[in-house]
Amino acid sequence: MSNTAEIIQFRAPVVREESRVADLDDGYTRLATMLLEAIAGADLTKRQFKVLLAVIRLTYGWNKPYDRIANSQIGEIAKLPIKRVSETRVQLLNMRVLVSVGQAIGPNKNVSNWAIPQVEGISLKLGDKKSLKLGESYPSKQGDTIDIIPKTVKTDPPKAPKGEFSEEVLSQAKQALQYYNELTQGSCRSAEPFAVLLTETKSRSAYTLQDLLLVVRWVVLTWKRKSKTVAKPISICRVNRFDGYLSDAEAWQKTSVDIDCQAVIDAYNDVTDGRMARAELDRGREIAIRELVTHLATKTPAGFRAYFSAFLEDAREFHFGGPDGTGWHADFEYLMKPETLRKVREGTL
Repeated sequence: MSNTAEIIQFRAPVVREESRVADLDDGYTRLATMLLEAIAGADLTKRQFKVLLAVIRLTYGWNKPYDRIANSQIGEIAKLPIKRVSETRVQLLNMRVLVSVGQAIGPNKNVSNWAIPQVEGISLKLGDKKSLKLGESYPSKQGDTIDIIPKTVKTDPPKAPKGEFSEEVLSQAKQALQYYNELTQGSCRSAEPFAVLLTETKSRSAYTLQDLLLVVRWVVLTWKRKSKTVAKPISICRVNRFDGYLSDAEAWQKTSVDIDCQAVIDAYNDVTDGRMARAELDRGREIAIRELVTHLATKTPAGFRAYFSAFLEDAREFHFGGPDGTGWHADFEYLMKPETLRKVREGTL
């Protein structure tokens, strides 16, 4: 027998990937036939379609019509970066394919309200420029990942007629503006961008003051600054982007410095007992605590306790109502201002 006949062929073992088979026993999503047909016939981009399906999975997949969903959750399912998810999410809200209820979003079951040409009975024949009302023509040439933003959608917040805002809304808007100026050391004067978001409209619920404070803090601490300047309120309060900003800010807050906010409140009440009004933990104070902790050298409740004690040692009479005790009193919110912390450090109260 020749040598060549005795050669033994060695081959690397074939590694086979475990096949993945969809099974109802692993979970399923109930979807109305009308909604499924509307989605199938919608002239959405590939990215919009992926985000829509991810939202359906995260809402109807859990038997919920709406839910508070972070962009990172959508991105994980749709295999998209968070920035693209945020942009696409806003587009779907503008087209009313998605709807927001407070801070939650979900598919819009009222498909007749979708701002997409097909549901208006308009033909989408190849080359028919009149068939599209979203600022694009030739639907077959759009490309799978090109986002379609309606030309009629304005990125800046709408100008509200004078006198339209309630006194409560104006008061909260001024608080948001003051908070923005304190964080940025700025001097912006118009609270109107914040007032727009605090006012309910036919298409959305009003955002809360706490929502605005959280987004402002997120923007100031995380956005890259152009020419060393911070984004202005009119940029932060863009109506068609704020929902995405809020979702990202909430996700960011969860990953920020881990601090026991209730322990901070307890330390404040203990140290200031009898001299300052007691405080209870709420969302606004939690945001303030998480913002101020970034300025502390000791980022623990003990660090806050030391700060509160130092304030009481340096505080003057006017911090507690003046000579007769009937004037302005410093409170928890006053102590949560970075400016107050700086004055305590410098001994300039």
